Amino acid sequence: MLHIRDKGLCQRCLKDKRIVKADVVHHIKELIDYPELALDESNLEPLCHKCHNRIHKKRETTDKKLNKNYVIEFEANQELL
Repeated sequence: MLHIRDKGLCQRCLKDKRIVKADVVHHIKELIDYPELALDESNLEPLCHKCHNRIHKKRETTDKKLNKNYVIEFEANQELL
């Protein structure tokens, strides 16, 4: 149904007024965090590889920045070792 609904086109490219065939289905909310939405059409977006890679590259960069800024250092409790 997703293919029919979006006519097989990359939705991000379409927003930029470019017609590009979608060859990847992107999970808007990541599968690792929301496995129950794996086949929920409201969580799926057809994209071309270029757009899909751009999204994940951006998320990867954001995740690295967050991890770098929010590192909590701790020492092991010697009594528990």
